[in-house]
Amino acid sequence: MCDSILLSIIVPVYNVEKYLPICIESVLKQYCSGVEVILVNDGSKDKSLFICEDFVSKYEFISLVSQTNKGLSEARNTGIRNAKGKYLLFLDSDDYLAPDTLAQILSAVSIADVDFFMGRSISFYGNNEGLTLNQVNYDEITYLSTIECFLKLNLIDEFWFAAWLVIINRGFLLENNLYFKTGILHEDELWVPSVFIKASSVKLLNIGFYCYRTNRPDSIVSVPNIKREFDKLRIIEEFDKLKSTSIEVNNLLSVRQASLVFGIILSLKDFTNHQRIKELKEELNAKLPLMKGGKYAVIRIACSIIGVTTVSSLLRIFFK
Repeated sequence: MCDSILLSIIVPVYNVEKYLPICIESVLKQYCSGVEVILVNDGSKDKSLFICEDFVSKYEFISLVSQTNKGLSEARNTGIRNAKGKYLLFLDSDDYLAPDTLAQILSAVSIADVDFFMGRSISFYGNNEGLTLNQVNYDEITYLSTIECFLKLNLIDEFWFAAWLVIINRGFLLENNLYFKTGILHEDELWVPSVFIKASSVKLLNIGFYCYRTNRPDSIVSVPNIKREFDKLRIIEEFDKLKSTSIEVNNLLSVRQASLVFGIILSLKDFTNHQRIKELKEELNAKLPLMKGGKYAVIRIACSIIGVTTVSSLLRIFFK
């Protein structure tokens, strides 16, 4: 059976009893041979584990790994270590797979032998309300390299660099040690550019296969968290370590660093702990000159992306 698995769908699970059945059933309703589903219970305290065990008892292509709570990154890494498929897809347990898309994904991964694919997302809220296909039309994007592809996608406001849009070759991932960095929030911001840098081939799938829930009140991305902003500073440092003699790679990383810097500045208005805000500003101010190119290069890049007026407004927030 291992040799016949084309796609491993990795589902990290943590306290999602309300959403988990919808997530798993979205795969079951369009199941095709050659697919395995790996549920990683990350120390859930609600009924999520019971739900997982119930599905595992009914379907042989669904497996379960349980661990103490270690966070999203390590849950995904556990899924990677247990996967057998040629390609891996990450499906968060409060989201779901769009109907009639799994067969299209399988067709793509069985024909094209690339390091990874990049798909499109559909956002929604509530009970499938406001379903909106991401407006990025991949058929209009031409590129000669993975780096050029990344830079063009980065210029599109509606595009998200999310791990769940990546369908990645497992062999390529293992060979390049592309596990998720643990202990940080916003881990996709580091992982996706790393994938683009390491890859020699990418194919854009003009398929809206991933349905992303936008208004979950207890989601880690919907609640302001100053730790996430400090973690972005760690990611900025990691990007400097990835820089090389390649001008293209350095441009890619500098663009993402600039985006992170101004994302941090924009977030300052969401917090009320003045001491932590002061610490965040001080750490950011200390790191900017150390970034390759320095703080003026970051500002210049940001101006080219979001405009001088917007950058000026953000800088006023920072120096308040």
